[in-house]
Amino acid sequence: MTLTKSSRNRDRITIPLSPGFVNLTLVMMKTIHSDSQEAFVGNDHPPHLYLVPLKIHRRIDPFVSIAIENSRYTLKTMDQISEFEQVLALRAKIFTEEYSAQLNSSAFDIDPYDFSCDHLIILDKQSGLVIGTYRMLCSQFVNHFYSETEFEMKHFLNEPGIKLELGRACIAREHRRGAVLSLLWRGIIRYAIHTKAEYLFGCSSVKTESPADAKAIIESLKKKDQFSEQWGITPTEKYRMSLSLVSEMTELNCDFPSLFQSYLNAGAKVFGEPALDREFKCLDFLTILRLRDIAESYEKRYQV
Repeated sequence: MTLTKSSRNRDRITIPLSPGFVNLTLVMMKTIHSDSQEAFVGNDHPPHLYLVPLKIHRRIDPFVSIAIENSRYTLKTMDQISEFEQVLALRAKIFTEEYSAQLNSSAFDIDPYDFSCDHLIILDKQSGLVIGTYRMLCSQFVNHFYSETEFEMKHFLNEPGIKLELGRACIAREHRRGAVLSLLWRGIIRYAIHTKAEYLFGCSSVKTESPADAKAIIESLKKKDQFSEQWGITPTEKYRMSLSLVSEMTELNCDFPSLFQSYLNAGAKVFGEPALDREFKCLDFLTILRLRDIAESYEKRYQV
């Protein structure tokens, strides 16, 4: 176990948790509990560079523990390091193969928010493998959210009520079916009930970088009363794109993700123009669902 210095003067540590984790650089936001070895890892969150203790073994203590099963799958809060490795590998596979994302590691998708959250995971009972994952950041436990890197949204975050950010959603292609999406929604609602969350929010991605597609989506959402300018939410400068040059409306030339559509069906709205994520080659729409406004069909199905 060695502590090294990068050319950018960021402290890094390499921790051999398993063969797949060798040489994985961890930028920590949270202590992972165990009775094993201790090290120190750099935290490069602005404005300060400092070191925090890190304990690594095989278990992770989630903020909220839940478990739900159906005949084929188990949904639970991640609590094993081996599951964490699978989560990061699954995300990297989907993001690189389907979004052509340029990740820091070809084997793992990871960022600092992965250490201040809970990870909902779906396990295939037949193989025992993680086939789905969702990252949960709750304002009961954290003060910063991934969405803030893409959107100016302080007025929403200052609104009274507990907020739950959903992000990094991934389901293995061969398991993308209604039963898995339904199980994922059950887990989200169960988690929201446990944390007394009043708002669900996050970035809903669409695989396009086209301003014409962005404008077509917005116009379609407006017609269905699924778009709002409340709270003055706008993309940050880094993620901003210009829609003013789109003079003519065109047909949408990209697939609309089923998970995004399920949020809208549940009663969510898109707030403000999308952010252009150049790394993942997609548009991110900030989607917010006030749980008291959830659609009656979802309320009955998931017992909100």
